[in-house]
Amino acid sequence: MTVTAVTTWEGTPTAITLVVAGSKAAIEIHESLGARNPRLMRDSNGELGVAHYTIDFDSHEAYGKFMDAMRAHEWWSQTMEAVAEAYPDLQMKGTTVFYDALQD
Repeated sequence: MTVTAVTTWEGTPTAITLVVAGSKAAIEIHESLGARNPRLMRDSNGELGVAHYTIDFDSHEAYGKFMDAMRAHEWWSQTMEAVAEAYPDLQMKGTTVFYDALQD
């Protein structure tokens, strides 16, 4: 079963450029911790203030292991500090975990 974690970011257009740069930098770390297929999805209709960072996993268990490893990694504390400093221009609105109901 494919599980996709989607983190939604909202901010000023300038702040969203920080999300783009941070997402590029996070790819290697996230993949080393078990994530697959990292993407930063943007609205093609011109919504400049929103971005969705997505990563895939083979199961909910794999996602849970990733989260445990990520929160123990120094990258996590650095990221949380940067997000706090960028507030209110940039806000992490949360992460939703989806599963593919069409897969067996």
